[in-house]
Amino acid sequence: MANYSETDARDARRIVESLLAPDRQIPGVGDALAVADIESDATEFAAELEMLEEAGADAPAVLVRGEELVPVAMSLVVGSWPFPWPIRPFRGRPWRRSFLYHEFVRPYLEYFMKEELRLYGFVTMPREQARDTFLRRATDFLATRIAMVRDLTRKESVARSDVPFLSVLQRAGGPRVSTPGCNFTVSTNSTGLRVFWSGAYRVSPNYFNHPTTPTVSVLQSGTYVFGVDGGAYGNQIQWDLNAVVTLPGNPNVHLNY
Repeated sequence: MANYSETDARDARRIVESLLAPDRQIPGVGDALAVADIESDATEFAAELEMLEEAGADAPAVLVRGEELVPVAMSLVVGSWPFPWPIRPFRGRPWRRSFLYHEFVRPYLEYFMKEELRLYGFVTMPREQARDTFLRRATDFLATRIAMVRDLTRKESVARSDVPFLSVLQRAGGPRVSTPGCNFTVSTNSTGLRVFWSGAYRVSPNYFNHPTTPTVSVLQSGTYVFGVDGGAYGNQIQWDLNAVVTLPGNPNVHLNY
């Protein structure tokens, strides 16, 4: 369990609930707290749930650490399909007016999600369960960040030379803020691989660094899973779903690839 207060958890849940809501009226966040990464995930996830509901399909998922099903970004699933993903699922449902969606995407979505998904290493979970899992785990993720940003922006912490600061978007399309991060090292069994990270509430690829091994970069606080591509794996990301890390904490992880 991450070390955050009940107040941190309440504030985090309020923010995540607002990110998933149709109007996305996000409450104010602290000056050094960045939520753009969670906002991007929530926006795409909510739109994907609408598409899946339209097709009468459950949500794609993977088992993280052998303990719990966690939703997966559709971009990871459709990469296995026999045609490129033609529609980015923004809110407002523009895909409902698309010839490509009605003629190709929806029929294949209905078939693929029900018949072939397991062949590609995914399982399914009910859409409402996927949403509840996203909300609960993203709340934990953000509450951890709220607590750590508060602790690491104290005057005594800012003076420490071992606390790196990142310049990142606070909100999607908003201003950049300086926020504390964590130096983090990823090692692998193979050399020359690219590393990706994802929040452990919805598996969605974000570039970390390359090449292994090891490779080093800075991450904001939160709970993450990691994957790699390149080398023998080509451009298909391989996720080590047992490599779950909460930051600040252990400053390194080894991936079994």
